[in-house]
Amino acid sequence: MLKTLKSDYLARNRFLYIIEAAVEYFIYILVTDAFLATLLTRNGVSDAATGVISQLAALSFLAQLSSVIYKKTKGIKRWITNMHVLNQLMFVSLYLIPLFGFPKWLSVVLFAVMLLGGNIISNIISPFKYSYMMSFVPGNSRGTFTATKEIVSLITGMIFTFVMGAVVDYYHAVGKDNNGFFVCGITILTLSITHLAVMLLIKDPNEDKTSENHGQKEYRINLLTSIKESFTDKIIVKLMLIDIIWNFGVGISIPFYGVYKINELGFSLKYVSILSIMYAISRVTFSKYFGRYADKHSWSRLLIHSFIIASAAFTINVFTVPSNGRWMFAIYYCIYAVSMAGINSGVINIIYDYVDKDKIHKALGIKYAAGGVSSFIASLIGGKILSEIQNNGNKLFGITVYAQQVLTFGALIITITLIIYLIKVINVMPKLKQ
Repeated sequence: MLKTLKSDYLARNRFLYIIEAAVEYFIYILVTDAFLATLLTRNGVSDAATGVISQLAALSFLAQLSSVIYKKTKGIKRWITNMHVLNQLMFVSLYLIPLFGFPKWLSVVLFAVMLLGGNIISNIISPFKYSYMMSFVPGNSRGTFTATKEIVSLITGMIFTFVMGAVVDYYHAVGKDNNGFFVCGITILTLSITHLAVMLLIKDPNEDKTSENHGQKEYRINLLTSIKESFTDKIIVKLMLIDIIWNFGVGISIPFYGVYKINELGFSLKYVSILSIMYAISRVTFSKYFGRYADKHSWSRLLIHSFIIASAAFTINVFTVPSNGRWMFAIYYCIYAVSMAGINSGVINIIYDYVDKDKIHKALGIKYAAGGVSSFIASLIGGKILSEIQNNGNKLFGITVYAQQVLTFGALIITITLIIYLIKVINVMPKLKQ
C-alpha cells in the first residue's frame, strides 16, 4: 500500500515537472534571442549596448558555482519556489520599463540590472533544482523522461513563439510597440503565477519533517576548499572536460551564425523562422529514440553517437556559402538538431552514471560554470578570428573564404577530439549501480 502511494506521488511529480519545464521555457523565450533584441532595439538601445547586455546575461552562468560552496539539505522546494518568484518578477519588469518613460541611460541600466539579476538567480538554483526534480525519476528511465520533457517544451514552445511573435509584430505595425511589450509583460506574469502553482502542487516527501525548523538547514563550505575538492575528484574533472571541450567548439562557431544567416547568406526573417521550425521538428523526432537508447545502453555511448552526428553537421556547414546557403544551411541545421536531441540531455544526465548522489549538485554546478567559461573564451577567440578574416577581405592565406567557414572547421576538429576523448576516457570508466 505504501509503495503504491509513493509511486502515485512520484508519477504526479514527474507530470508536474514536465509542465513546469514547459512554462519556464516560455518565459525564457520572451527574455532571450529575438524577443530580447526587439525589446532593446525598439527602445533606443544601440546594437553595441544590446550586445553588452546580452553578454552580461550569458556571464551569469558563473552563479552556478554557488552549488560548489553551498549545500541545502532541507526545504529545497520552498527555496527553489521563492527564488523563482523573485527572478521571474525581474523578467516581468523588463517589459514594464518602456512604459515609465525613463531617460534612455536609465532604461539601459535597468534593462541590464533586471536581466542580469534574473539570470543570476536562475543559475544559482539551477543545479539544485535539476538534482531535486530528477530525484522523482527512476534511474533506468531518465533518458525517456528527459526526452518527453524536451519534446513537450519544444512543440508547445513553437506555438508559443509564433503567437507571441505575431502579437508583437501586430502592435509594431500599428505603431503601438509599448502595447505589445505590455502584453509580453502580462504574459510573463501569468506564466510566473502558473509556474508558482505547479511548484506548490509538487509533493516534497521531506516537507512535513522540516516544518518545525522552517526548512532552512544548509551548509556553507569554504570556496577554495570546495573548488579544490571538486578539481581533485578525478571523476568530476573527467566529466567536466566534456563540457569544456564541447562548449569551446560551440562558442567558437555557433554565436557567429546569426549574422552569417542575415548578412552573407541573405536569409529573410521569415526563412529564419522556417529554419527554427525545421530544427524543432528534427530534434523532437529523435529525442524519444535517443532517450530510450541511453536508458538501455549508457549516456556515454549516446554522446559518442550524438557528437558523431554533430561532426557530420559541421562538415556540411564548412562548405556553406552564399551560392548554396539556402539549402546547405538547412541541411546542416536539421542534422545539428538531431545531434542536440542526444547532446542536450546527455551532457547533464551522464553525471548520474558516475557521480554519487550527494555530489550531484556540486558536479552540475562546476560543470556548468567550467563549460560557460570555456564558451565565453572561445567566443572571444572566434570574434578575433572573424574580424581578422573580414578585415582581410574574406581571405585566409590568399584563399577566398568566409570567416564562419573557418570557425566551423575549428568546431569540427574540436568535436572529433571530443569523440576520441569519450571513447578512450569516459566510456571505459566503471558506472555506478542504479
